[in-house]
Amino acid sequence: MTDNSFYQNYDVPEDLRFRTQDIVRNGGLKCSAKLAPKYFDTLFTPPNKITQVHVELEFWPTGKEITVRGRVWGVRQVRCDRCLKEVNQNFEEQFFETYGAQAEIIDIMSLVRQTLALTEDIQFLCSPTCKGLCPQCGKDLNEGPCSCQPEILSPFAALKGKFK
Repeated sequence: MTDNSFYQNYDVPEDLRFRTQDIVRNGGLKCSAKLAPKYFDTLFTPPNKITQVHVELEFWPTGKEITVRGRVWGVRQVRCDRCLKEVNQNFEEQFFETYGAQAEIIDIMSLVRQTLALTEDIQFLCSPTCKGLCPQCGKDLNEGPCSCQPEILSPFAALKGKFK
């Protein structure tokens, strides 16, 4: 699927490797594509994974360089680090890069992968207010309180009863 503003009938390569001569010869390129999630299988720590990816690209030659502006968006499936539920999260990132016009191929897939790798959060949460699981019984506290008695975490609890 492509949407070309500078010229028609350009097939976007599935691996996003563009020939520099095509871009220069046509004075630029503007296109978009839906990418297969298989290209991103190893990006996130399992069970987290990308399920949908779209990319929008704009190339324009400027003298001895080709400038690329891109936007990548889609959906990733992640496991909440507090309650362990799997949820879908939308993502959207932009990137901007300059390549030498003497290069034969411009590999945008590696740029998209790098951009997406930087979106992996240290901690995925299903919501900012997720209460997580009870550390004693494992009940999901988002569904309501459990009947466990809270532990008193005092640094002096071990000394109780030692001195009379």
